[in-house]
Amino acid sequence: MATEVIPIGELATIGLVEDIPSVALPPNAFSDVLNVRFLDGAVRKFPGESSALVFSPAVSDLMYVASWNSPSGLRYVVVHGDDTTAVVDVYNAERDAIVASGSMPNSAIAEWQHTEFNGGFHFILNNGVTTPRFLQDNMADMAPLPGWDSYAVYTQELTYIEDGARNTVSVEAAIEDGFTIQVSNISRDSSVAVQTEVVTVSVTNGSTYMVYPSPTLAGIGEISNVTAAGYDFTPIAGSGGNTFVLSTVSDPTSDVTCGVIRAFGNLLVAGNLIENGARTLTGTIRTSNVAAPGNIPKNWNPFYLGANTADEFILSSTGIIKDMAELQGSLYVYTDSSIHVIQQTGDITIPFQVSAVTADYGAHGIDTVVEVDGKHIAISYDDVYVFGGHPGSITSIASGRVRDYFRSTPGIKVQRYNKWDELWFWSPNVSLMYVYNYRTDIWSKRSGTAPISLTDVVGDLLITDSTSVKTVDTGYSDVSYIERRGLSIPSDFETDTIATVALIIEGNGKLKTQIVGSNAPGENRDPTVDAHRQITTVDFNIESDYKQDLRAQGRFLNYRVTHIPDLIDDKGFALVNMQLGINQGGRR
Repeated sequence: MATEVIPIGELATIGLVEDIPSVALPPNAFSDVLNVRFLDGAVRKFPGESSALVFSPAVSDLMYVASWNSPSGLRYVVVHGDDTTAVVDVYNAERDAIVASGSMPNSAIAEWQHTEFNGGFHFILNNGVTTPRFLQDNMADMAPLPGWDSYAVYTQELTYIEDGARNTVSVEAAIEDGFTIQVSNISRDSSVAVQTEVVTVSVTNGSTYMVYPSPTLAGIGEISNVTAAGYDFTPIAGSGGNTFVLSTVSDPTSDVTCGVIRAFGNLLVAGNLIENGARTLTGTIRTSNVAAPGNIPKNWNPFYLGANTADEFILSSTGIIKDMAELQGSLYVYTDSSIHVIQQTGDITIPFQVSAVTADYGAHGIDTVVEVDGKHIAISYDDVYVFGGHPGSITSIASGRVRDYFRSTPGIKVQRYNKWDELWFWSPNVSLMYVYNYRTDIWSKRSGTAPISLTDVVGDLLITDSTSVKTVDTGYSDVSYIERRGLSIPSDFETDTIATVALIIEGNGKLKTQIVGSNAPGENRDPTVDAHRQITTVDFNIESDYKQDLRAQGRFLNYRVTHIPDLIDDKGFALVNMQLGINQGGRR
């Protein structure tokens, strides 16, 4: 009986296709894969994970870990604790010393995210349940964003020049829930002699109240939580000749939280705002004032005196703001059902322009939008698509291949992995990830640690679960496989016999090849389940074998090739080509 050799080449050109029926796929497409890359003309094994990275002092109860590329070098921001309090420790590049620390209120519903500001000089951390905190490269403590709890109305009441005489001044504040007296230094009048004195500030709120006790404040700053009238203000000794402005600032009655905060040039933008005990502003954007170089924005209040970019916008389309990402100098705001764009105008009176882009696409959560080559790749509730800034540019990269995964899996996030030109799509506490190579437009899958956070670090990724932090480009100890169901093999209507399998491959270790035939296109046979004792299993030694003889009958071939790693000297494998030896003839 004649043997026909059927080559299956170009194995790295199509990759994983789950959505299309297997019998409709070309021979070099795969219906299932795990822990392989389709790269540089071959199917290659994914490297595995490192052992747990050691942090000293040791850390446990992990909730979020991120790398911070600060001007001082690589740092690790490690969040740990419980549902009440999150401790934030910043480790140095060697992970053997804590260089900064702090804490934040926490909750079981917290969702962590971060953004870097001022070229990494500041690191801003947000969990959606408290005021965002910031870390500064040259500071050892973490602090809340200043001026965050807005709508405090800022009203200038008096300009006071120190002149050496005791003064009594009066300000008015029709604020029911308290207010702050803000004292600021405007400029120095060198012609006025330096003096030390006391200025009594009498605050009128409907009628005049006496303060008791009557505290004093030495220098410039705030006299907070004023609920009755009158405070003494004592300038710093020897600072006479300065001009001071006394203003009242209303104390806000509710804390503000945001679902997401992102850097946008020299300011910050927050979205999905909630004022605890007051308003839910899910479709509202808040911008900060422009920060001076090297500084964090000091003001988020649109009513603050003087020119500033602090403002608040309500999107024209309904929806909850889920994520924001910069693209080509503009900030795009993704709700669950729309995309808007924020652009800076350069006009002092109208600093921003907010426009709707589309009401047909959006994103479903935090860290679902990533920039690649001047375009965004975004995850909606049922797809993942490319967006170039215009609705006409939107195209799915999953449709017809792996879109069912995005239709059926909630909470998917994305992390870019520059080293391998990949995007890793992952869900919290789920070990299986889908991997997309944005250069070759090919999908694959990976399994390993089920992450609670995934972030980039120099040349690698950090994957974190509740007990450990690992990198993902070490060794080849994980099991990997390629699988194809319903591969049509006959040239006519006969049931043929698969007699030989040859693998053109480099590497080491062993391959376990499992093959079973089927006769009808609807007979989807699993090559790993020997229900009818018809599966043929052979071992292929990569370093010494060229082909293996086997016997499987059918019109369609179902096979899985599994790599069994050699743990002593494991280099993975690179599969370039497959050849099937077919003996024709048999039942028609």
